[in-house]
Amino acid sequence: MTPPALEAYRASARSWLAASAPPPLPQDYRLRTEALREWHSTLYRSGWVGIDWPRELGGQGLSLEHALIFIEESARAGAPQPFGAIGLHVVGPTLLRYGTGEQLARFVEPLLSGKEIWCQGFSEPDAGSDLASLRTRAVLEDDEFVLTGQKIWTSWADDSDWCAVLARTDPDRAQHKGISYLLVDMKTPGVTVRPITQITGDAEFCEVFFEDVRVPRSNLLGPLHGGWELAMHTLGHERSGYALRRRAELEVSYRNLLDAIRLGDSGPDVAVRIGAAYVTLRGLSALSRRAVRRARNGEVPSPLDSVDKLALAKGEQQLFGTALDLLGAHRAAPLTEGTSLDGEQIVKDYLHGRAASVYGGSEQIQLTIVAERLLGLPRMR
Repeated sequence: MTPPALEAYRASARSWLAASAPPPLPQDYRLRTEALREWHSTLYRSGWVGIDWPRELGGQGLSLEHALIFIEESARAGAPQPFGAIGLHVVGPTLLRYGTGEQLARFVEPLLSGKEIWCQGFSEPDAGSDLASLRTRAVLEDDEFVLTGQKIWTSWADDSDWCAVLARTDPDRAQHKGISYLLVDMKTPGVTVRPITQITGDAEFCEVFFEDVRVPRSNLLGPLHGGWELAMHTLGHERSGYALRRRAELEVSYRNLLDAIRLGDSGPDVAVRIGAAYVTLRGLSALSRRAVRRARNGEVPSPLDSVDKLALAKGEQQLFGTALDLLGAHRAAPLTEGTSLDGEQIVKDYLHGRAASVYGGSEQIQLTIVAERLLGLPRMR
């Protein structure tokens, strides 16, 4: 049973969202990012950002359950998430846990307010799934690191002010033991960003090149050569945190799909597929409740994050695959005649969903983690 205080918070969130008129998002990528930035600022000024962050650092000092309620109500209202989601939900928790007092004072307020947007510089052309083999180097010279290398699939790097970069700082140590976690100003000389246009038509992903980029030693997060632990913390929040938010959005998409079709006129096969999607989403909901309990108890990262990630990818691809098939010959139409199925948006959601098997760690890597760390199967040679 939900405590009365949480129900009151839900009612407050629902009332605010109804009165605030969340903006519709343009299909054009550049216009959409501008609308998301403005929405982030609105949320921050109204006290809906950093809900479960410490009050002394500018957050609201509430629980993760409160934050999840606002995510759910935002999805139901058709409201977008803040533009700085990577900072808030991926890099931010690691900054909170490992940051020094000076780092917290410098970075937290601009991150929460959306004045500074963050990206995540982990994957490389030859080190995507095998992150420990990354080649980007950072050589310590006096009080600065000299950073050289390349990152890829860096979401929103072209719009970001800061990047959380994994770099090899001790090439003589075992792969995962010689890595450090650096906070890099994207305006530093030597940083080059090249957007990559995806199959959806958006240019969200980017290549990032570092050529003798000088990073102050004070921007080292955590211990020197000890960045692997921080990387796993960040990835754990990326997998579990994103699953919490995306699950709420998928449930809204599912209800919209039900509203747009008549199962009685669609045949038994459609009914079976709609039912299968419902079962998958119910499973995701159960995993979300477990993820909240784990996060509250400090059990992130965990191999269970990989289970959440796998289930999310299945649910996303199953739901939008069904929706795409229902569109049939109308896939190219912005709005399918006689229904509320938005063909253009469903196609984009379907194409974006194909990436769910890769982003945040590929499906094969997640299955290996589950096999070895949860099921105790022998390590692959």
